[in-house]
Amino acid sequence: MNGDEIGDMKNTITLATFNEAVGAQPLVARLWEAGIRAEIHDESKLERLWLVRKPLAGVRIEIHREDFDKASQLVHDWEAQEHVLRNAVCCPECGSSRVEYPQFTRKFVTPNLVGLLSAMGLVEKEFYCQDCHNTWPPEGAKPPRVRKHLAPNYFIEGLEQTATPPQAQRRA
Repeated sequence: MNGDEIGDMKNTITLATFNEAVGAQPLVARLWEAGIRAEIHDESKLERLWLVRKPLAGVRIEIHREDFDKASQLVHDWEAQEHVLRNAVCCPECGSSRVEYPQFTRKFVTPNLVGLLSAMGLVEKEFYCQDCHNTWPPEGAKPPRVRKHLAPNYFIEGLEQTATPPQAQRRA
């Protein structure tokens, strides 16, 4: 990889995220027709190295930063008319398709460590919206386990208490 290629990587931004490359290809073709250089980056094969059972949100459409506003407007218009993002992973809060899964970066060795912790059940894997910073679990994920050792809410001022503290229950 030469210096120009590295510089180009820094100047790209995610436009949309998909679970499979097949869903991203029609949108990339439309962007090229509109004069916007777009590329598919498929990290779903690498996800297996990071102990992510089923690759989710591993396919990203990347464009140059200077084209982002124009491309975003085009995709917004196409979505309203033709639903071009029907196969995209979208945030339930803001509707953005700039999503990561799991919610940690893939840029270094950290995903391997967090992937291992996730496989052990110590860290929950969630989707992360790059626009509104919302996180949410994947569909069909089991709810987080109850951890009785965590501090109860009675340490937070102004929060209405809904249950009696465990110590008070034992004394009664």
